[in-house]
Amino acid sequence: MNKYIFLALAGLVSSTGLMAQQRSIPRPSCTTILSEAMFSRKDTVKERGVADNYHTWENGATLKVKFMGGGGGKVLRDKVMMYAKEWEKWGNVKLNFVADNDPKTDIRVKLGQGRGHNSAVGTEAIFRSQEEQTMNFDTIYLADIDYYISKLKQKKNYGPYNVKHIEEEMRLEPNRWAEKELRRVVMHEFGHALGLLHEQSFPGAVKWNKSDSVYNYYLETQGWNRAKVDFNVFEVAEQFYTNGTAYDPKSIMHYSIEPWQTTDGYSLPDNYELSAGDKTLFAALYPKGRKESVNLVPKIQISNFTKLTVTTNATRKGLVIQPAFDLKTNSVLGEVYFVARLATEDGYYVKSNGLFYNWGGSVAAYKKMNLLPNSKVSYNKLKKNLELFLPFEYIPDLKGENVVVEFTVYLNDSKNNQWNKLMYFSNSSPMSLPAR
Repeated sequence: MNKYIFLALAGLVSSTGLMAQQRSIPRPSCTTILSEAMFSRKDTVKERGVADNYHTWENGATLKVKFMGGGGGKVLRDKVMMYAKEWEKWGNVKLNFVADNDPKTDIRVKLGQGRGHNSAVGTEAIFRSQEEQTMNFDTIYLADIDYYISKLKQKKNYGPYNVKHIEEEMRLEPNRWAEKELRRVVMHEFGHALGLLHEQSFPGAVKWNKSDSVYNYYLETQGWNRAKVDFNVFEVAEQFYTNGTAYDPKSIMHYSIEPWQTTDGYSLPDNYELSAGDKTLFAALYPKGRKESVNLVPKIQISNFTKLTVTTNATRKGLVIQPAFDLKTNSVLGEVYFVARLATEDGYYVKSNGLFYNWGGSVAAYKKMNLLPNSKVSYNKLKKNLELFLPFEYIPDLKGENVVVEFTVYLNDSKNNQWNKLMYFSNSSPMSLPAR
């Protein structure tokens, strides 16, 4: 069985970590939120160089953005909105910040502590329910730490300091923000939300030192195990995602790099502004004066996913799976696969024992669809027009263990040699299978 949940969430920073001199509360690195069942690794991109073309929003879109759960005061919210909108200057997309109680939004921002800085990549935000945030900002790491330490020293507290000390000072005197860092983080995360990837994933750009010292650094400062370090730091994007651009060390999407983290001593400081390359790439992805992106690839948009109905049919001796959703294509035709995979309740795909009803070694039912360009289709809304059937005889005996059905939509772009691009997923509730 394969583990089907791979979450690349931001590292949790220990609240007991000591501060060396003025500032050593370790700053959380950005990670992108990956949806459940995403084995293909995705992160955020160029001169800026790297973007996920399959998960950019429609050119000319106005995206609804809201803050979740009442977090963050007006001062901080206004700053987030102001810096996020820097991207609007360079491309044909708008960010419309709406009320906290708006029931249907595209991007949902959580301001708080303990979640790090991270964001879903572009339209991967639709994988998450309207009750979940798609972006996190860890507010304590946006605070003006030096200022709050100066206040502690005035109180004869000379350290060592930890996160709790800063939290206490922030309650007494809020809204002292590290403006430069706040601007950098907000532009970086909204770059992800608009479809951009980390620049250090540019092919061949960074010769990482994949030693224990580097892995231990991220374990101590971010709480990441080796798999998360591989994913968030060392992952290299395919050349296709560079959109023909050159490596851009000045990109807002680039991690800072210390010399000891590379085999050749290469290093980079943080970038605090959008680079010329960032602006050029964004203008190509969301061009003004054009209907579609310059770098157009096949894309599908799944919306209004209302339910995933899974029933046992004793007569047909199998599971009947009927998802209900709307689908929209763009002007470039690609192959679309609807896949229903079986997983155990604890998050492992059920391994297939044969050639049939098999998707990547897992028990599954699937259908290939050839959809027309610029088309809209509703499935299982007004009529039953999409069914996936999984016979019991192809499901191994799970000895009474509950299962879930994971419905996914994949896209193949044969022209660009890109396969199994995950465009949507949803899980059913746990259910039991008939006794064997």
